Amino acid sequence: MGVKGFFSYPSFVMRIGKGVAMIKERRKRTRVPVGFELTIAVKSKKVKVRTINISMTGVSCEPNDLFRVNEKCKVILSLNQDTTLNIDGKILRVDDGEAIISFLSMDEDAFYHLKRLMQFNSPDPDKIEKELKKPAFA
Repeated sequence: MGVKGFFSYPSFVMRIGKGVAMIKERRKRTRVPVGFELTIAVKSKKVKVRTINISMTGVSCEPNDLFRVNEKCKVILSLNQDTTLNIDGKILRVDDGEAIISFLSMDEDAFYHLKRLMQFNSPDPDKIEKELKKPAFA
């Protein structure tokens, strides 16, 4: 478990020897820091929040009192008036600083646009393509 504000989910601390801590990164997908407005549909309510970062497998965003851990939701990201991504998700974690939502499913168009959005905002766009050649959940 990470220390709030220093380690981010889902990193964890490994103890080696006396008092020495090292971080082992478990993420298999690049996270890109972006500040997009998106809508989270939970039950019959829609909440607008800002993203903190996004990956091909999930998003970190501002928390909201309506968010409940393990609750299914719909992540709605409007790229322009003609293109909106609708992604099924599940709220994994909520705390004072952020909410973590895992992507469960999306259609091919959403996948394509999300990949392009990631590549456009990443310092290493080729890395996104390489990551997609390996399973994220192996």
